[in-house]
Amino acid sequence: MARELPQKNATFIRLERPLFGQVARQLLGVGGKDVEACLALQRQKGGRLGDILRGRGLITRNQVRRVLKYQARWMARATEPDVRPAGFPFPVFLSVCLPAYNEAANIEDTVEAACAILPEFVNAFEVVVVDDGSKDDTAAIVTRLAERHPEVRLVRHEVNRGYGAAVGTGLRAARGNLVMFTDSDGQFCLLDLPQLLAQLKGRDAVLGYRYRRADHRMRLFNAWAWNRLIRLVLGVRVRDLDCAFKLFHRDVIDRLEMTSTGAAINAEILAQCVHGGVRFCEVPVSHYPRYAGAPTGAAFKVILRAFRELPQLWKYRKPATDPAAVTGEPTRAPGFLRSRMLTPASTV
Repeated sequence: MARELPQKNATFIRLERPLFGQVARQLLGVGGKDVEACLALQRQKGGRLGDILRGRGLITRNQVRRVLKYQARWMARATEPDVRPAGFPFPVFLSVCLPAYNEAANIEDTVEAACAILPEFVNAFEVVVVDDGSKDDTAAIVTRLAERHPEVRLVRHEVNRGYGAAVGTGLRAARGNLVMFTDSDGQFCLLDLPQLLAQLKGRDAVLGYRYRRADHRMRLFNAWAWNRLIRLVLGVRVRDLDCAFKLFHRDVIDRLEMTSTGAAINAEILAQCVHGGVRFCEVPVSHYPRYAGAPTGAAFKVILRAFRELPQLWKYRKPATDPAAVTGEPTRAPGFLRSRMLTPASTV
């Protein structure tokens, strides 16, 4: 999770967060030439700057966590005026859900980073890792991490059931009064969490969008086409449908229907939110290249499953017809939204 931020098209995110290399120099005494050499290697081959520094023997794993804690404290101070009078740590119990499939190369760094960062932002937290039938050591690594960190829980699928199924399992297993999900491959950073918490007042959810996606052109095109299709078919108009950095109040999660087992899970969740009147906003978050392991989101079978599941989501397009309407009583919205209707938020 230790990364340098993009050098182009940066926004206020970069301005409010001290870079990992800068903190390593000031806090740990790493030489400037060493940092520059590691940054050059990162630009050439990719990867996490913290791992590159650690691989060269310049810092230890514990020192990586120390840098992340410092960055988290900085972000908390920078964002605190936006969350007054509550302040940081935010008075909530947050569940972070991480779907994982064959992420042995990434899961330890992701979970360790979460355990270092989250205490600066929230009073209490848990990290729920859903191992979706991995064939590598993902489950064993998480089990070992849970022995060191009581906040970490492992939930297992005996066989691979798909990304959507893993997201649904994690959200249902969550115990916090705030619930979020993100990916376990390190492409998102929890240092962006204060920006979501700062926008939560008066809203039911806050959605991240990747202001500069670190994906190849074909994946960017696929995402653009899928977003357009979901806008047309389901009427869901958001900046970044599949951004895996979403935060919800617990009562929203409790009332969601989650039947999609594949990549259509985000469309299913947001279709219910948009047409049910859930109040939400969108904020920019950082996005990084995958450091290790093989991505599966662009696989043909994943895309095919999403298209197969899409017709099942049409029921969320408009409020469901309710037999009570015949008697003159108000019709009810689909799924979890039957208990209340809220003023819709403005979307892009």
